[in-house]
Amino acid sequence: MSHCPGPCNAARRRDASHDARDRTARAVPVEGEPVWCRRCRTLIGTRLAELDDLAALLGAAGGGRRPGVPEKVSGSRAAASPSPVADDLDELIRTLLSWEDAYREDRGLGPRPRRGRYAPTLSKCLAWLGAHLDGLLRFPGAEDFGAEVLDLHRRLKGRTTGGGPRRATPLPCPRCDLLTLAHDVVAERVRCRQCRWSATVEEYEAYSRRRAS
Repeated sequence: MSHCPGPCNAARRRDASHDARDRTARAVPVEGEPVWCRRCRTLIGTRLAELDDLAALLGAAGGGRRPGVPEKVSGSRAAASPSPVADDLDELIRTLLSWEDAYREDRGLGPRPRRGRYAPTLSKCLAWLGAHLDGLLRFPGAEDFGAEVLDLHRRLKGRTTGGGPRRATPLPCPRCDLLTLAHDVVAERVRCRQCRWSATVEEYEAYSRRRAS
Protein backbone atom coordinates (compact mmCIF):
# COMPACT_ATOMS: atom_id res chain seq x y z
CA MET A 1 0.00 0.00 0.00
CA SER A 2 1.30 3.50 -0.85
CA HIS A 3 0.49 6.98 0.39
CA CYS A 4 -2.65 8.57 -1.06
CA PRO A 5 -1.71 11.03 -3.86
CA GLY A 6 -4.55 13.39 -2.93
CA PRO A 7 -4.87 16.67 -0.99
CA CYS A 8 -4.72 14.78 2.32
CA ASN A 9 -0.94 14.34 1.92
CA ALA A 10 -0.19 17.70 0.28
CA ALA A 11 1.80 19.07 3.23
CA ARG A 12 4.12 16.06 3.31
CA ARG A 13 4.75 16.33 -0.44
CA ARG A 14 5.63 20.01 -0.10
CA ASP A 15 8.02 19.26 2.74
CA ALA A 16 9.77 16.55 0.71
CA SER A 17 10.19 18.80 -2.32
CA HIS A 18 11.18 22.04 -0.53
CA ASP A 19 12.89 20.82 2.66
CA ALA A 20 10.48 23.30 4.25
CA ARG A 21 9.86 24.44 7.80
CA ASP A 22 6.22 23.35 7.48
CA ARG A 23 5.12 22.20 10.93
CA THR A 24 2.45 20.00 9.31
CA ALA A 25 5.21 17.78 7.91
CA ARG A 26 5.07 15.81 11.15
CA ALA A 27 1.56 14.61 10.29
CA VAL A 28 1.12 10.88 9.84
CA PRO A 29 0.79 10.09 6.11
CA VAL A 30 -2.61 8.93 4.88
CA GLU A 31 -2.43 5.57 3.12
CA GLY A 32 -4.23 4.80 -0.15
CA GLU A 33 -6.99 2.19 -0.24
CA PRO A 34 -5.26 0.95 -2.41
CA VAL A 35 -4.49 4.17 -4.37
CA TRP A 36 -6.73 6.96 -3.02
CA CYS A 37 -7.92 7.20 0.58
CA ARG A 38 -11.65 7.12 1.35
CA ARG A 39 -11.94 10.89 1.82
CA CYS A 40 -10.18 11.68 -1.46
CA ARG A 41 -12.26 9.08 -3.32
CA THR A 42 -15.37 10.88 -2.09
CA LEU A 43 -13.91 14.22 -3.18
CA ILE A 44 -13.10 12.92 -6.67
CA GLY A 45 -16.61 11.49 -7.03
CA THR A 46 -18.13 14.83 -6.04
CA ARG A 47 -15.88 16.80 -8.38
CA LEU A 48 -16.61 14.40 -11.27
CA ALA A 49 -20.36 14.80 -10.80
CA GLU A 50 -20.03 18.61 -10.77
CA LEU A 51 -18.24 18.76 -14.15
CA ASP A 52 -21.52 18.57 -16.09
CA ASP A 53 -22.93 21.68 -14.39
CA LEU A 54 -19.62 23.54 -14.66
CA ALA A 55 -19.46 22.80 -18.40
CA ALA A 56 -23.01 24.11 -18.83
CA LEU A 57 -22.15 27.28 -16.89
CA LEU A 58 -18.99 27.79 -18.93
CA GLY A 59 -20.87 27.31 -22.20
CA ALA A 60 -23.60 29.73 -21.15
CA ALA A 61 -21.09 32.35 -20.03
CA GLY A 62 -18.90 32.25 -23.13
CA GLY A 63 -21.08 31.07 -25.96
CA GLY A 64 -19.44 27.64 -25.90
CA ARG A 65 -20.10 25.08 -28.59
CA ARG A 66 -22.70 25.87 -31.23
CA PRO A 67 -25.83 23.71 -30.90
CA GLY A 68 -25.75 20.73 -33.18
CA VAL A 69 -22.00 20.25 -33.35
CA PRO A 70 -21.44 16.46 -33.27
CA GLU A 71 -19.07 14.57 -31.04
CA LYS A 72 -15.48 14.54 -32.23
CA VAL A 73 -13.76 11.19 -32.49
CA SER A 74 -11.62 10.58 -29.41
CA GLY A 75 -8.00 11.45 -30.10
CA SER A 76 -8.77 13.41 -33.24
CA ARG A 77 -7.23 16.81 -33.83
CA ALA A 78 -9.05 19.78 -35.28
CA ALA A 79 -8.15 23.35 -36.06
CA ALA A 80 -8.05 25.60 -33.01
CA SER A 81 -11.38 27.23 -32.26
CA PRO A 82 -11.62 31.04 -32.18
CA SER A 83 -13.47 30.56 -28.85
CA PRO A 84 -11.35 29.72 -25.77
CA VAL A 85 -14.53 28.44 -24.09
CA ALA A 86 -15.16 25.99 -26.92
CA ASP A 87 -11.54 24.86 -26.67
CA ASP A 88 -11.93 24.28 -22.91
CA LEU A 89 -15.09 22.23 -23.47
CA ASP A 90 -13.42 20.24 -26.25
CA GLU A 91 -10.51 19.44 -23.92
CA LEU A 92 -12.94 18.39 -21.18
CA ILE A 93 -14.85 15.91 -23.33
CA ARG A 94 -11.70 14.54 -25.02
CA THR A 95 -10.10 13.92 -21.62
CA LEU A 96 -13.15 12.20 -20.14
CA LEU A 97 -13.77 10.08 -23.23
CA SER A 98 -10.13 8.98 -23.22
CA TRP A 99 -10.54 7.75 -19.63
CA GLU A 100 -13.70 5.88 -20.52
CA ASP A 101 -11.86 4.27 -23.45
CA ALA A 102 -8.86 3.37 -21.26
CA TYR A 103 -11.00 1.74 -18.58
CA ARG A 104 -13.15 -0.13 -21.13
CA GLU A 105 -9.98 -1.50 -22.74
CA ASP A 106 -8.44 -2.48 -19.37
CA ARG A 107 -11.61 -4.33 -18.34
CA GLY A 108 -12.46 -5.76 -21.75
CA LEU A 109 -15.81 -3.95 -21.84
CA GLY A 110 -15.80 -3.24 -25.57
CA PRO A 111 -15.81 0.15 -27.32
CA ARG A 112 -18.07 2.92 -26.09
CA PRO A 113 -21.19 3.71 -28.11
CA ARG A 114 -21.43 6.88 -30.14
CA ARG A 115 -23.73 9.26 -28.32
CA GLY A 116 -24.33 12.05 -30.81
CA ARG A 117 -24.25 15.68 -29.77
CA TYR A 118 -21.87 17.31 -27.32
CA ALA A 119 -24.12 17.78 -24.28
CA PRO A 120 -25.56 14.22 -24.29
CA THR A 121 -22.07 12.84 -24.92
CA LEU A 122 -20.66 14.66 -21.89
CA SER A 123 -23.59 13.79 -19.61
CA LYS A 124 -23.60 10.12 -20.58
CA CYS A 125 -19.81 9.84 -20.33
CA LEU A 126 -19.89 11.39 -16.85
CA ALA A 127 -22.72 9.07 -15.83
CA TRP A 128 -20.75 6.07 -17.12
CA LEU A 129 -17.57 7.15 -15.32
CA GLY A 130 -19.56 7.76 -12.14
CA ALA A 131 -21.10 4.29 -12.33
CA HIS A 132 -17.61 2.77 -12.66
CA LEU A 133 -15.87 5.16 -10.26
CA ASP A 134 -14.86 2.54 -7.71
CA GLY A 135 -13.05 0.54 -10.40
CA LEU A 136 -11.55 3.65 -12.01
CA LEU A 137 -9.98 4.60 -8.67
CA ARG A 138 -8.36 1.17 -8.38
CA PHE A 139 -7.26 0.25 -11.91
CA PRO A 140 -3.69 0.91 -13.20
CA GLY A 141 -4.52 4.47 -14.29
CA ALA A 142 -6.26 5.37 -11.01
CA GLU A 143 -3.76 7.97 -9.79
CA ASP A 144 -3.70 9.91 -13.07
CA PHE A 145 -7.47 9.65 -13.50
CA GLY A 146 -8.22 11.09 -10.06
CA ALA A 147 -5.64 13.85 -10.41
CA GLU A 148 -7.04 14.84 -13.81
CA VAL A 149 -10.62 15.01 -12.52
CA LEU A 150 -9.52 17.31 -9.69
CA ASP A 151 -7.51 19.46 -12.11
CA LEU A 152 -10.36 19.72 -14.65
CA HIS A 153 -12.77 20.74 -11.92
CA ARG A 154 -10.37 23.35 -10.52
CA ARG A 155 -9.78 24.88 -13.96
CA LEU A 156 -13.45 24.98 -14.96
CA LYS A 157 -14.43 26.40 -11.58
CA GLY A 158 -11.89 29.16 -12.10
CA ARG A 159 -13.41 29.97 -15.51
CA THR A 160 -17.01 30.10 -14.26
CA THR A 161 -18.25 32.93 -12.03
CA GLY A 162 -14.70 33.74 -10.96
CA GLY A 163 -14.44 30.56 -8.91
CA GLY A 164 -17.21 31.47 -6.47
CA PRO A 165 -17.03 33.48 -3.23
CA ARG A 166 -13.74 34.26 -1.55
CA ARG A 167 -12.92 31.78 1.22
CA ALA A 168 -11.86 32.76 4.70
CA THR A 169 -8.21 31.87 5.37
CA PRO A 170 -7.71 32.48 9.12
CA LEU A 171 -4.77 30.12 9.59
CA PRO A 172 -1.11 31.17 9.52
CA CYS A 173 0.98 30.28 6.49
CA PRO A 174 2.47 26.79 7.04
CA ARG A 175 5.82 27.98 5.66
CA CYS A 176 6.45 31.42 7.22
CA ASP A 177 3.87 31.22 10.05
CA LEU A 178 2.42 34.66 9.28
CA LEU A 179 -1.26 35.53 8.92
CA THR A 180 -0.82 36.47 5.28
CA LEU A 181 -2.87 33.88 3.39
CA ALA A 182 -5.45 34.92 0.81
CA HIS A 183 -7.80 33.02 -1.49
CA ASP A 184 -7.31 33.59 -5.23
CA VAL A 185 -10.88 33.02 -6.48
CA VAL A 186 -9.93 32.80 -10.15
CA ALA A 187 -7.12 30.26 -9.80
CA GLU A 188 -8.90 28.55 -6.87
CA ARG A 189 -5.68 28.59 -4.85
CA VAL A 190 -4.64 29.89 -1.44
CA ARG A 191 -1.47 32.00 -1.58
CA CYS A 192 0.79 33.64 0.99
CA ARG A 193 1.39 37.35 0.32
CA GLN A 194 4.67 37.20 2.24
CA CYS A 195 6.62 34.08 1.18
CA ARG A 196 4.58 33.12 -1.93
CA TRP A 197 3.60 29.71 -0.55
CA SER A 198 0.72 28.35 -2.62
CA ALA A 199 -1.74 25.46 -2.40
CA THR A 200 -5.00 24.35 -3.94
CA VAL A 201 -8.17 24.98 -1.93
CA GLU A 202 -8.39 21.23 -1.26
CA GLU A 203 -4.83 21.23 0.12
CA TYR A 204 -5.61 24.24 2.32
CA GLU A 205 -8.71 22.50 3.67
CA ALA A 206 -6.65 19.40 4.45
CA TYR A 207 -4.10 21.61 6.26
CA SER A 208 -6.96 23.21 8.21
CA ARG A 209 -8.30 19.81 9.28
CA ARG A 210 -4.86 18.73 10.51
CA ARG A 211 -4.48 21.93 12.54
CA ALA A 212 -7.89 21.36 14.13
CA SER A 213 -7.23 17.71 15.05
